Amino acid sequence: MKIAYLFNSSIPSNNASSLQVVKMCGALSELGHKVLLITPNTGIKNKSIKSFYGSKKDFKRIKMNYFNKFPLGINYYLFSLFSILKVLDKKIDLFLTRNFFTCFLLVLFRKKTVIEVHHDLNIESRIVRLIFKFLNILNSKSIIKIIAITKNVKKMLINSYHVQSNKIEILPSSSDIKIKYNQLNKFNKNFFKIGYFGSLDKTKGVEFIIELSKYDKKNKYYVFGDKIEKVNQLKKTYSHKNLDINPYIQPSKLKDYLNKMDICLMPYNRKLIKSSGGVGNISKYTSPLKLFDYMACGKIILSSKVNVLLDILKHNYNSILIDRLDVKVWKKEIDKLLKNKKKCQKISKNVLLISKQNTYYNRAKKLLIGI
Repeated sequence: MKIAYLFNSSIPSNNASSLQVVKMCGALSELGHKVLLITPNTGIKNKSIKSFYGSKKDFKRIKMNYFNKFPLGINYYLFSLFSILKVLDKKIDLFLTRNFFTCFLLVLFRKKTVIEVHHDLNIESRIVRLIFKFLNILNSKSIIKIIAITKNVKKMLINSYHVQSNKIEILPSSSDIKIKYNQLNKFNKNFFKIGYFGSLDKTKGVEFIIELSKYDKKNKYYVFGDKIEKVNQLKKTYSHKNLDINPYIQPSKLKDYLNKMDICLMPYNRKLIKSSGGVGNISKYTSPLKLFDYMACGKIILSSKVNVLLDILKHNYNSILIDRLDVKVWKKEIDKLLKNKKKCQKISKNVLLISKQNTYYNRAKKLLIGI
């Protein structure tokens, strides 16, 4: 099958959405399909997709040269149109997109389409919100499947846009990191290396991690995320010895750093989690990529008890879930783990076992079932 993925963001980039799209294209290609990825002509310079993302399987990327900046305003709509026109003569069997306006145009062109939905439409433009509110686009016959990232996304689509339930498939995020059981941490030290990988936005918990590291002097804390300028700014403000703040780690090198950690953190603000673009509130819908990378490395996960994460996480089985952002409470849970190495090993094995189900290869196979 010939598949075109239309994606209106930068590649390579630090965005989680870019990582997921590249990995899905690689997995679809690995399944034997011919994949074209159509993007703007933007992204980190002098970095190939293979070297930056650690991609193993080739697929073809088509850059839209006119769009050499992130497509905003009128260019947002123009990119959607021209990306479709670019491949109209290539006999595409299936179109994939995460973009609602692109999806709308594909319906107008009567193209066989799968759309991935990761959030509600509140962060979309007014034009897009009106189109999908009044034109019943998501029930079009051209859209053969809708991928919802979480159960809450599916509920939103059914309740707010009256989408037929059997048209929606729930496929959480994934990871392609691979380790074996004999590579799991042994937890034989008298302190933990505790890590966080991701955005330094305060709704993702970085300020809480810094406060926790001040309070918990016994363990070592490592933060990896964001641009060097923001990292340097934090380093100037916070300089205690057991806290190490670092820039974003490109995906091809992530496994090496994750494997050095004993515990990984997700201390979210339970009522407000901003998207990677810094807009909207995705606390009801998020399926964070870092969660699946943590799991793929068999890490013990300490997380805020955010309802949407309960799709994946179960307290004392594959994670430790904590009700509130209180450094005393989080330190108490860490101290318990430090005294109970058997529990650490058990959780670590459970995490790794579950992660085997959430690979990009399996996700791509499930996406294509029935198509």
